[in-house]
Amino acid sequence: MRSVRIVHTSDWHIGRRFEREPLDADQRAFLAWLAAQVAAHQVDLVVVAGDVYDRALPGEEAVALLDEGLEALCHAGAAVALISGNHDSARRLGFGARRQAQAGVHVFADVAAPPQPWLFEAGGEAVAVVAVPYLDPLTAPVLVPVAGGAARARSHEQVLTDALAAAPPARARFPGVPSLAVAHATVAGSIRSDSEKVLAIGGADAVPAACFDGFDAVALGHLHRPQRVGAEGRIAYSGSPLPYSFSETHPKSVRLIELVNGAVTSDRELPVPVGRPVVTLEGPLDALLTDPAHDRYVDHWVAARLTDTATQVQPMERLRHRFPRAVNVSYALPSWSSRDVATTGAAAFPGRWTCGGDTGERHVEEAVLAFLAEVTGHAPEGWERELALEGVAAARRGEAS
Repeated sequence: MRSVRIVHTSDWHIGRRFEREPLDADQRAFLAWLAAQVAAHQVDLVVVAGDVYDRALPGEEAVALLDEGLEALCHAGAAVALISGNHDSARRLGFGARRQAQAGVHVFADVAAPPQPWLFEAGGEAVAVVAVPYLDPLTAPVLVPVAGGAARARSHEQVLTDALAAAPPARARFPGVPSLAVAHATVAGSIRSDSEKVLAIGGADAVPAACFDGFDAVALGHLHRPQRVGAEGRIAYSGSPLPYSFSETHPKSVRLIELVNGAVTSDRELPVPVGRPVVTLEGPLDALLTDPAHDRYVDHWVAARLTDTATQVQPMERLRHRFPRAVNVSYALPSWSSRDVATTGAAAFPGRWTCGGDTGERHVEEAVLAFLAEVTGHAPEGWERELALEGVAAARRGEAS
C-alpha cells in the first residue's frame, strides 16, 4: 500500500524584501524547486504553516507570485493546505476558500470558529489535519465557556489551547487515522531569529509543547530556523525557505513526512538549494576588499562591520564592487571609557560653561569629546580637539549674540 507523503513548509513571506532589496526572483525559484520536489517525491499534500505573505495587504506582484506558485504545486500533483499567520490578513487570505478547495488549495483562515478536523486521503491512506490559523489573543473569540462567568486570560497559550480544545477530537471522529496539527505559534524551548516579529514582550507569546499532546505530528510556522521541539521530535518547525535576516546563517529546508498503515514512518528534512545565503564580515575596509578568504562570499547577502578607526569614504559603494549584494555597513567600534575621555577633555579644555546630566554637571567640551570617542572609537586626536573647541566656541558666540 502506498504511503501518504506530506511536505511541511512555512513562512514564505511572499513580497518581502531583504534590506530593501527585492526577493521576487529567489522566492520564485523556491516555489519552482518545491513543485519539482512534489513531482520527484510523489508528494500528496503540501502544508504551509502561516505567513504566506509578508504583509496583511500584499502587493499585486506578491499576489501574482503566490498564484503562480500554487498553480505549479497543484500541477505537480499535490493538494495544498495553508493557514494564515501573524503577517497575513486572515480575511483576505481566506477569500474564496470554498472555491479554491475545489481546485485542491485548502485555506484555513477562519479565526472565529473552532478548527474542524479535515480528512485528507491519498493512495488508500488518510490523515486527519487540524489546522489552526494564527490567533491574536486580543481579538480571538472565547471558544471555551468560562465557569462562573470569570474573565478568561488573554494569552497566546490560552487562545491556542481553547481552539484545540473546542475542535472535535480528530481521533474520535476518524478512529485509527493519524492526526496532524498545523499552527503558527512560538513553542517554549524553540530558537528565534532576528527577522521574526515578536508577538509579546518577555516571551509571553510562548506556548507549551503540551498544547499538542495527542497529535501524531505537528507542523509549525512562525520561527525561521528549522528545528524540533521536545524529545519525541514530532513537533517541528520547517523554518522559512529563504534567509530574511543576517542571523539566519543556518541551512534552509522543508520537512517531508511519510505515513504508512496509520503511523508516521519517516520524518526528514529536504535541504533547500536555492536562495542567497547571508554573511557578516568584520575587519578593516581594505582587508574586506582584498582578502582572498572572502572570495566565497561574493554571491552572498553581505553585512560589513568595519573596524577602521577613521570614517571611510563611500564604504558601501566600494564594497559593492566586490560584493554586489552588500546591503549593510556599520562600524564595530571598540569600547572606550567615558571617564577617561572626560578627564582628557577637562584637561584639554578648561572652562566654566557646563550642562546638566545624570552624573552632575559636566563641561560641554567633555561631553563633546566623549561623543567623538563613541563615534570614532578612539580618544580624540589633536586636530579633532581643535575642531571641537572651535565648535563649542562658535556655539557660545551664537548663544551670546
